[in-house]
Amino acid sequence: MKQILKNSTLFLLLTIFAFSLPAKSVEFFTIGSGASSDINFELSSAICKMVAKQPSLESDTGTSEKSYRCTAPATSGSLFNLAQVQSGNFQFAFARSDEVHTAYNEIKSEQIKPFKEIRSIFSTTPTAFQLITKKNSDIKDWKSLKGKIVRIGKEGTSDRQAFDYLIEVNRVNKSFFGSAIETNGSFTSEDICKKKIDAFGFVGTIPEANIEKAASECEAYVLDLTTFNIDKVIKNTSFYSKISIPKGTYKNNDKNIVTFGFVNNLITHENVSEETVYNLVKSVFDNFPDFKKENPLFNNLKIQQMIKDGLSAPLHPGAIRYYKEKSWM
Repeated sequence: MKQILKNSTLFLLLTIFAFSLPAKSVEFFTIGSGASSDINFELSSAICKMVAKQPSLESDTGTSEKSYRCTAPATSGSLFNLAQVQSGNFQFAFARSDEVHTAYNEIKSEQIKPFKEIRSIFSTTPTAFQLITKKNSDIKDWKSLKGKIVRIGKEGTSDRQAFDYLIEVNRVNKSFFGSAIETNGSFTSEDICKKKIDAFGFVGTIPEANIEKAASECEAYVLDLTTFNIDKVIKNTSFYSKISIPKGTYKNNDKNIVTFGFVNNLITHENVSEETVYNLVKSVFDNFPDFKKENPLFNNLKIQQMIKDGLSAPLHPGAIRYYKEKSWM
């Protein structure tokens, strides 16, 4: 009988001790990225690495009772990501600032559904409007495009949208050019190197492989747009930002190139908890030097730009909480 009581007492003490220990809980979430070759895939993977670095009881690295883990599957891109966050299948995702703008402001679109509950966390790498011309070109500013063969892009594309804004703020129309090429499709080195076109404008990543190829094959170069009235373009829109292409990005740019374009926004739904968003943001910015080491393309990321520039929807309260704690806003 004494042995039974002894065993019962021991069991009771162990049970009480077990329940007195802090719970080790893990929250899992998903970040919609992009194609496996896309910079957003690299960004999402880097974020998940930083999230896993946060000290917690679960990893035996700290005293926090809750830890976070995430996955970053490859996706078909921004439009898909928007839909997945809206439906609650993804808690976070990357989307282009112009598409976030369309969704949040409920602008009529065949591809993007109204999404008033969308919230921003921070912006990241840019997608820039780049205007390429050939070696020995006399194109130096907007006025020198007059009478030239210029590829402005097909209506409805992001390339054409950017060019239309330039045309508008410079108070001209398509007849300003000698020939306005309205084709769709990507830039190729042949467009410039074989002198089919005097200047080719398109929206693309930095660096862009085909520009590098054209720079190497025929010394093509990207124009600086400081004199193209891009400040007016940015002022008239909420989704464009000024972008600097660092010197040395392409063979022939020995100075920083000023242009404009979109930025990628990390987005979420307003229903995602403040604590979850706060901890994701904290994971990235508490480990920012390590985050930037994950990919050379992250080297140009600057915190003040990330929390302010190109954000097309309101910040989530969880992000605001962290930024205020750091006195960044």
